[in-house]
Amino acid sequence: MDKDHFALLRLISLVCLLLFGNGLYADDDIYVAKEKDQYSDDESVFDWDLDRFALQLNIASYHPGSSQDYNEFNRGLGVEYHLDNFFFTGGYFWNSLYRDSFYLGVGKEITFGSIDWFGVGVIAGALTGYRDGQEPLPAAVPYFFFTKDRYTFKVHYLPAFGDVDDDAFGFALRIRLD
Repeated sequence: MDKDHFALLRLISLVCLLLFGNGLYADDDIYVAKEKDQYSDDESVFDWDLDRFALQLNIASYHPGSSQDYNEFNRGLGVEYHLDNFFFTGGYFWNSLYRDSFYLGVGKEITFGSIDWFGVGVIAGALTGYRDGQEPLPAAVPYFFFTKDRYTFKVHYLPAFGDVDDDAFGFALRIRLD
């Protein structure tokens, strides 16, 4: 199998985890109780509550083992809107190829049991800036995160994608607006 086939298999696997991952919680009852405490039952998706918004500051990337001249300072800004079991995200950053990138997607995060300061997540959606022009490409980005109060530090795994021949790690800071 060539590199493109492995990338496609990774994408399909991650999307399946996103869609069918509800059974992966270490203690589902604790997670559901935490979600219900966070958002009351009388709220609707269209109640634009500031507590559901977060800003994401895209910071940097690291391409281990690469000899290419990638941009490792990937400044950018995104926004997330959290619902009960998933979130929407979109934003902009200056990518590793020194190009503008825009993204739009749906994400899912899980924590394990009573540990609410560490977890894993995945975002599936579309991303621009990795081919000539701004043609959107499908993408799935897994990550792990550490949370303290309103702040979350995220470490994304970015497989070789588009014109980038090397895997990378991306770093971002999320700030809840509550």
